[in-house]
Amino acid sequence: MAGRPRFLCGVVEGFYGRPWSMEQRKLLFQWLKHRGLNCYMYAPKDELKHRLLWREPYTEHEAVCMQSLIEAARNQGVEFVFAISAGQDMVFSSAGDRLLLQQKLRQVAAMGCCSFALLFDDIDPCMCQADRDVFPSLAQAHASVANEVYQELGQPSVFLFCPTEYCSSLCSPSPSQSCYLQTIGQELLPGISVIWTGPKVVSQELSAALLEEVEGVLRRRPVIWDNLYANDYDCRRVFLGPYMGRAPGLMPRLHGLLLNPNCELQASFIPIHTLGTWFQSELGSCANPDHTGMEMVAALGDSQCPKERSYSPQEALELALCDWVAEINQQALEPGGRTPGHPGVGLKGRPRLQYGTAGQEVVANPEQHDSVPSGADQHGPEPCGVAPEEGCRKVTSEPEKGSGSRIPSGSQQSPTGDGDQLATGSRECCEHSSSLPAGARSGQSAGIPMATKTLLSPGHTMSSSNGANTSQNLPLPTSDDAMTGNGSPTQFPSSTQPEAIRADMPQTPPGTGAGTSPGPPAPLSEGTGASPGPLAPLTDDITASFGPLAPVTPEEAGSNPTAPVTPEETGSAPMVPLSPKEARTSPTSQMTSEDARTSPMALVTPEEAGSSPTAPLTVEEVRMLVELFYLPYHHGALAQEILEHFRWLRANSLSVGVPATAPDACGGARWRGRAQSFQLLCAQTCRLHSRFVSAASRALLYDLHPYLWDIRNMLLAASAFVLWLDGHLLCDPGPKGTWGNCFGWCQSITAPVLLGRDAEPWVHRGGLFGELQALLPVGNSYDLFYHPPPLFPSSQMYLLRPLLPLDKGQLYRMCRESLDCDPKVAEILMAHPDLLGDRLLGPFLSLSPEYTFVLEDEGGPCGYAAGALHAEGFLQQRDSSWLPAIRDKYPPDLGTGGPALGQDALEEAVLFFHAEPLAVPLPVLRRFPSLVQLGTAPGVLDIGASRSLALCLLSALRANGSRGVFCQVSDADRQQLSFYSKLGFVALPVAWGSSPGTKLLGRLL
Repeated sequence: MAGRPRFLCGVVEGFYGRPWSMEQRKLLFQWLKHRGLNCYMYAPKDELKHRLLWREPYTEHEAVCMQSLIEAARNQGVEFVFAISAGQDMVFSSAGDRLLLQQKLRQVAAMGCCSFALLFDDIDPCMCQADRDVFPSLAQAHASVANEVYQELGQPSVFLFCPTEYCSSLCSPSPSQSCYLQTIGQELLPGISVIWTGPKVVSQELSAALLEEVEGVLRRRPVIWDNLYANDYDCRRVFLGPYMGRAPGLMPRLHGLLLNPNCELQASFIPIHTLGTWFQSELGSCANPDHTGMEMVAALGDSQCPKERSYSPQEALELALCDWVAEINQQALEPGGRTPGHPGVGLKGRPRLQYGTAGQEVVANPEQHDSVPSGADQHGPEPCGVAPEEGCRKVTSEPEKGSGSRIPSGSQQSPTGDGDQLATGSRECCEHSSSLPAGARSGQSAGIPMATKTLLSPGHTMSSSNGANTSQNLPLPTSDDAMTGNGSPTQFPSSTQPEAIRADMPQTPPGTGAGTSPGPPAPLSEGTGASPGPLAPLTDDITASFGPLAPVTPEEAGSNPTAPVTPEETGSAPMVPLSPKEARTSPTSQMTSEDARTSPMALVTPEEAGSSPTAPLTVEEVRMLVELFYLPYHHGALAQEILEHFRWLRANSLSVGVPATAPDACGGARWRGRAQSFQLLCAQTCRLHSRFVSAASRALLYDLHPYLWDIRNMLLAASAFVLWLDGHLLCDPGPKGTWGNCFGWCQSITAPVLLGRDAEPWVHRGGLFGELQALLPVGNSYDLFYHPPPLFPSSQMYLLRPLLPLDKGQLYRMCRESLDCDPKVAEILMAHPDLLGDRLLGPFLSLSPEYTFVLEDEGGPCGYAAGALHAEGFLQQRDSSWLPAIRDKYPPDLGTGGPALGQDALEEAVLFFHAEPLAVPLPVLRRFPSLVQLGTAPGVLDIGASRSLALCLLSALRANGSRGVFCQVSDADRQQLSFYSKLGFVALPVAWGSSPGTKLLGRLL
């Protein structure tokens, strides 16, 4: 037994996508040593000379880099296993191919490598004709090549072989009855270890009973290639939870266990840390003969066995959190460790908005961003390049080894870690305050994309302050007179939202109006079909399902931490947006509308936040991050609570419309209480994004920001949609009341796919992001149009909410400030301050305010999304009542004058008011019955915020039965055309009056 190799436990770099850099791997070796792990396998799928160009030897420079890596591993006490994947195009019977394979491995052996692996995973199981003439089966061909290479290398103590059938789900009909595995077990030399991933490619659980069958057919104990944390099959998922699902006492059944982690090294700290804790626990169990009855201690070699202690994933997570916070904050303090932030601007120092073009890519400070962030230059695959063909793979029915799919996460690239040495986990970091600092860096420098222009929408009504529907339009303040009684500007609370730096946002040029169309508006409502019934939960252990949740009784509310407050606690007032101060309170605390009215949106001071925005991240903040991105089959506590709230609100949304005097009026109060809790969770998560951007190290930020940015954008839209459900949804009365017919989407159009228990995790795409999106009326069809995250992350805070009565003045001011104009034009605008606002937003605010959403930052409203459910009726009402009144307000000669900056926009607005509107073709109105328009201020450089605006508006229209939307765009505005195209809009092939320079774009819902 003394000659047996030690138990291998460590990491395999075996994912698809961009390989780690040499510096990242050396940092990994430090982590492995620190956690008592002893092995690293070099097997990056998209490193050219590992897989695609496996026959080619390494160049002199590449050989030096590889030798340096092997020595670095040896210096940290880590076994370096060099793997090669030759099965894609190897002719197994070819003496030439066999010789090239042996020469390649001998070259690496000359660099000092003593351990090797031969991988035949994720390849075509069919042999070429030359091989069929020599070998009776694929298994015999594989075994023949492996045995010859193993002997040519002198029978190294560590030689691993990955079969084509590497998990139970790939075996036909089962592992024990697989002819391929039976042949491998018989033909493979005893000194060769076989790799296995478990029941599935990504196995939720591993047990001794399952491994016993595999051991029997392979005639040896397998080495587990554990894909629990592999995320290369879904670009929106990353896994930060503790190592779990592996039964105690597995080591006696194994020769090793190698973890294939996230593609992002920095995201793999907790997986590696908790794997080390598991390994030490297993070593302790193996040291006790009562637990094994086997000679495992001798097989462990020079590993030291600590005192026996059962492994607890939660305890391991707590230890890892403290060490990770120390590592994060140490990296941030190192030179160049933190990404330079964009200049912060206070409320009074907001950058001047310029009238610009939507969607232009902007760098706020060229001096800061003229190069790739530090470390990125080291991220190129070394010693070799990345295969271009592997950059984007289609999902096939054949799972990929190490990922389960042929889609790498290559969209997210990260620089190298900056730290040279792991911080030795001081536990004092656990004593940091658990409250979330809410500091945020405000607006970006003017760089600049846009302000938008519009069409129009139907005349429904605003809701009154108590949530009851009114039959008349509420008057909205004009110009800049949106003031409180004391004359100070009224601003509304901010929930929180960070981000920003790439713009592809809309700026709709003023176009001629659309005229009336004959015939009555087409009905949009559709029959509510039968409910699909309760949906399968993510796992059997997760109690929440996609199906409707039972209403919480008052008795349950008192004991359930996620239950809403009782009617007595919350009253019947409609929901209001949350202030940053409220969002820092408990997720289940409530805020009344009176509180919100006295809590204007403002920058959160360090005193309020408890620390500076750039203060080190706390354990509680990092815990929130982990709970958002937990494991492929399990959500963390925060993600689960967010989903439970949103599912319940969706399933019980009918209760919102119950009149206050009805016997079950408490249902509406309960719904609002739960909605407040959901809004607070969204606000805290959005603030986490801002804190993360401000305080995280450069390496960590570029690894994890794309995932957190995605979640923030989705929660922006979901939170605003819930606010809209509470008080801004109006429809025709029906037998169930004014709200009863609005929610057919709850039962019909967004039902997720039911997943079987044995489904691989990539079947359910998107994780928390995907599940939240599926719960919105637009559903996952919106996910077809992917927007990459901004190149330079920003901590900008945003709030997305429905229109409030006092928003009109601030939105009109935004429209004025968006126009960069000549002093002569500015003088006209001073005399007529509402002119541009009336052109862009006037019809929507007057006739369809219930389908208007506002994007707000620390300086106030900075964007809008406006829509009309019945565009035909809306346009008729605009032409018959709104335009005649507006023509008296603005004389036709107002915009005449010589050429001047901004003159064309002025003239277009006046022409729009006085020209005869063009009629929108009737086929367009029938197929795309709703009208939409988006606009943002030039300072909004975050494409995610604009996308959230669009998602929320489309969801509101779809919830009320709309099946399609259209908008009007100028042919010359390439940025706006690009933006709408990324939202799924296409040019409609219809002739439209005498306006050749304008296009109608449409999108089905």
